[in-house]
Amino acid sequence: MKYSFLTLLLIFFFSKTFSQEAEKVTFSDSKNFYYRIVPEDQPEGMIIVLPGGGESAERVMNQIYLEELAFDKNILVLFPNWEEEGDFFFKEDQKFLDRIAKDNVEKYKIPKSKISIGGLSGGGMLAVTYAETAVRDKNTYFVPNSIFAIDPPLDYENMYYRLERDIERNFSEAAVNEAKMFNKELVAAIGKPDKNREKYLQKSMFTYRDKDGGNAKYLLKIPILMYTEPGIIWEMQNRGRDLYDLNCTDITAMMNLLKLKGHKNADLIITNDRGIRPEGIRHPHSWSIMDSEECLNWIIKHFKSQQ
Repeated sequence: MKYSFLTLLLIFFFSKTFSQEAEKVTFSDSKNFYYRIVPEDQPEGMIIVLPGGGESAERVMNQIYLEELAFDKNILVLFPNWEEEGDFFFKEDQKFLDRIAKDNVEKYKIPKSKISIGGLSGGGMLAVTYAETAVRDKNTYFVPNSIFAIDPPLDYENMYYRLERDIERNFSEAAVNEAKMFNKELVAAIGKPDKNREKYLQKSMFTYRDKDGGNAKYLLKIPILMYTEPGIIWEMQNRGRDLYDLNCTDITAMMNLLKLKGHKNADLIITNDRGIRPEGIRHPHSWSIMDSEECLNWIIKHFKSQQ
């Protein structure tokens, strides 16, 4: 069925306007906060939706409708919002996730075995990092039942060289400015890969040049759903990039490796022309490439596997 743009806009507006009101939860000892959407009946599980780098929880909530669908399925949803500056490898962010997860598990008697986390870009990186840390170090509050990620960077070594290429090409002001910022942070945190390869292996979510995928090997028993949209024509025209410069290369490589190692619940969804920012701007690196209903059904399937 086809709809006019105006009809779709009205559907989106009214769906967000009349959705279940989100409760803002703050802390006396932290500037960080989160929004909580609680179903009318006893929550059967919890989803934590993580914003991309520099993105607010409110902006995320205005781009997806997963929380509305989850409300009808008796699943509690949290949208964290970071106001305090964290570290490059998400240690402080993981502590905040532990805190808010514990608060809600205890308050609503939610099984720790039914918590799913995921997000866009940096939020996806945090979700993957948290899951790997939970399995490897066994020092997190919970082990995620499942994780979902929308176009996250995964391999810091590949990221470094991609940023270098963006700067050298000097094709797009937006790409160059972003590359300079992330390059500076990456080098400050871990150095350059030619002299610090072991550190890159230790810190990356996935390492293509390691036969076991680096830290990705700790994901073998955790269901993982990845969305990516190459948008290669857009990238070439607007950023001067080719496929070697995109997150999709590491995402597909990691998911392929997991499947080759026997992972039965590593699901990859590659989209085309879904990427639209809230302002109506075409961009393949966007929340819109995730189908909220599809993602929720996938999460619920893995919640049920714990019953």
